[in-house]
Amino acid sequence: GRIGRCGRRWTPADPQSNMARPTKKIKAGNGSETAPERVRITFPVRVGAVDVGSNAMRFLLAEFSSPAAYSVLETERLPVRLGHDVFLTGRLTQTAMDAALAALATFRDKLARWEVPHHRAVTTSAVRESKNGDEFLERVQRETGLRLEIITGSEEARLVYLAVRNRVDLGIHDWIVADLGGGSVEVSRVN
Repeated sequence: GRIGRCGRRWTPADPQSNMARPTKKIKAGNGSETAPERVRITFPVRVGAVDVGSNAMRFLLAEFSSPAAYSVLETERLPVRLGHDVFLTGRLTQTAMDAALAALATFRDKLARWEVPHHRAVTTSAVRESKNGDEFLERVQRETGLRLEIITGSEEARLVYLAVRNRVDLGIHDWIVADLGGGSVEVSRVN
């Protein structure tokens, strides 16, 4: 995960470990970053997730009352279509970036209003594959204060698997889990 505005790193919850733990980077005497320092979580704790996809942007806010129990407090989906032109021209358009930035500003305001100490904001194939994705990431940081993390297809597949495993009893059988996104498809064999 990226370090959010609160300065803590958030990793998505893994049901096997019950709760991912935010960490804080610490500096060594020479100024270089060292291994993350664990931060103790007290419950209840609010967490936020922002998914900047190729077609839609999603926001989810949840409150964990324990490592394995949570309530969804708010969700929102905005059909921004950030990646439409990326797959035609290789670039994010100014119009699409402006729309995405407006949506991200709304999500940032919700995180602040709900006083969310931990969040993760990720983006997928549209920004990953665009020639001007770095420009977009810089604008997001500068204009919203959010740090948007480009995740790999493998990380997308891992997160989809964790979400499915959280909702579906996979039992002892082999499964094929597929995520058909706006700009990519991730397929995983799960056993």
